[in-house]
Amino acid sequence: MPYDAAADTNTVTRRRVLKSAGAATAVMLAGCSAGSDGGGDGESEGGQSLDPVRERAAVSVDEIQDGGTLRFGLGAGIDSFDPSYSTSAPAGNVHGLVYESLITQDAAGTVYPWLAKTWERMDVQEVEDGAYEPYMVSAETDDDGNLVADDQIIIRNPEDGEVLTVNEAPDAVADGTYGIQYRAELHEGVTFHNGEEMTAEHVARSYEVLENSSISAQTFDSFLYAEAVDDYTVDIYGQEPDAEADSQLPPTVYPMEHIEEYPDRGADPRNDLTPIGTGPFEFESYEAEQRAQFSTFEDYWLDDLGLDALEWWDGPDGFPTSPVVDEVTVSIVTDDATRAAALNNNEIDLTYGLTSDTYSEYRSADDYRLSVTNAGAYNFLQYPVTQSPWDDERIRRGVNQLIPRAQIADNIYNGYRNPAYTPLPELAADEGSADYDALVEELRPQTEQNTEAATELLQEAVDDLGVETPIEATIETNTSDDRVREAELIAQVMSNTEFFDISVETFEFTTFVQRILGPEYYQQGNIVLIGLSGTFNPGSFYDAVNSIDNFGQCCNFQRVDTPELDEIATEARFSVEAVEDPGFRGEQYDRVWRGLIEQAPNSYTVFGTNVSSLSTDYVGHNTYTFSGGILPYGLHDPTDQQVAYLDRE
Repeated sequence: MPYDAAADTNTVTRRRVLKSAGAATAVMLAGCSAGSDGGGDGESEGGQSLDPVRERAAVSVDEIQDGGTLRFGLGAGIDSFDPSYSTSAPAGNVHGLVYESLITQDAAGTVYPWLAKTWERMDVQEVEDGAYEPYMVSAETDDDGNLVADDQIIIRNPEDGEVLTVNEAPDAVADGTYGIQYRAELHEGVTFHNGEEMTAEHVARSYEVLENSSISAQTFDSFLYAEAVDDYTVDIYGQEPDAEADSQLPPTVYPMEHIEEYPDRGADPRNDLTPIGTGPFEFESYEAEQRAQFSTFEDYWLDDLGLDALEWWDGPDGFPTSPVVDEVTVSIVTDDATRAAALNNNEIDLTYGLTSDTYSEYRSADDYRLSVTNAGAYNFLQYPVTQSPWDDERIRRGVNQLIPRAQIADNIYNGYRNPAYTPLPELAADEGSADYDALVEELRPQTEQNTEAATELLQEAVDDLGVETPIEATIETNTSDDRVREAELIAQVMSNTEFFDISVETFEFTTFVQRILGPEYYQQGNIVLIGLSGTFNPGSFYDAVNSIDNFGQCCNFQRVDTPELDEIATEARFSVEAVEDPGFRGEQYDRVWRGLIEQAPNSYTVFGTNVSSLSTDYVGHNTYTFSGGILPYGLHDPTDQQVAYLDRE
């Protein structure tokens, strides 16, 4: 998806260093509904945190059966087979089969080195105001006055008409101008699917794939430069001190064939470009909007090196070094009822995101089971904040107090979701709040349903603005049955007042995403209802939906701009104090959450759980914290000693 530089790069402020407020970490749009554990010494060696997986299924190594084809039902189309060109959480299930990164994270968010043998913070330092100015170059402007350049812009200085691009960043680093430095020592003998051996040069140049891509803002809000020190050592630099750098700086690692020969539209069979990674599965085929097939990569690096090559590994002898199934077929079945029927008819083995009224049936059936995990996700309404009367926060706050969150959680999601009385899921609360329980208690009176308080706010705003009522608007959402019912309930509650006449319109998920990411969508006056799948980092639940840097990307569709809160969120992530003191981060983020409820550009409705429905023929599956990792995590993840296999007897 093409966007100009103004829509996906950082804007300079002069409060600190010619930099911008942080844009989004790696977040995705969740149609059916990657962070650290906060270690302070900069070295991620793996720890043990509270497991978000409910009733974790255990597997005995002696009982594992090899072989077979796992059939996975995906509830949305694959927007891109290339993670650098995808904004869809469902598509992450495909990416995780083929591609890997320097690090991985268990279900609780602990960071472990993966393609990297070691991953260590080497340096962190404050960056003085104006430190990048000597390296900046003049830039042209587009018709709207935005600075643009052919090369990826890292930092913009609109006052002086200058930018720092990827071309100037090496000079800054050479002079010691950077905020944080990490070093990765790579495993030797890691092979891509095309036979190339992974080296430090592959890692350093993989950032080129991200330049001006669909998720460039999620990388170049923090990344500055990467350089190969030797064949198997790479240094990666961030623009500023960054409390999320250990999980956000590492890239997806690509082969040179991709880096040098693929055009700027991503690896995708629809472009006649084969996805090539280091992952345990190779891409085989794709039938448009029907199915994708993958087969075991016979030269997978962990099979060759063994689990003892992972310095943190302490699992049982005989644990598999890779997934034990031979093939994976991903069937695209967007209709929930049709997907459930496919599971019932033994056409697929595993799916997720079915309507919640089916869960009790699967839980009680002998041939099926549910796997439930507390998720790092929420559903949210995003208002057309630039359009009257939605540009008045009293209108938005009034609607916020009309939303029946408890009823949505209990009646629509059958208790499998929780009311979102704050903008922060509990999963990210360790560094996202100084006292999460106290925060919920403080904000709940402003976010739980209170028709009297809502009416008072709305009446005041309508009288002051001279707006005719009822205000007509449409809630747009994707065609997930539960999501549609949620939209219809909210529309009904709003329309039951004298202030609103609300309709609902639905779209297939990938069509919906393309629609709401359109550069002029924000002018249409529609309300968006969709899900966000964040990360283990608290900033992901702020930046994606509130930072102007993410307009036109995931997940700012309405040109939301909260500059005062951006400043606070920046301190909570991009400062030495934030890197070294999780308590400081929590205090700063509490200020952000309070401000979001006051300004209400979005209303957060329910926090998610990820629920997989599966046949008992698929043994040992557990569901990952984020919906984009459900398939690859369940197949094999040594960080949690997770493996699943097929037993069709």
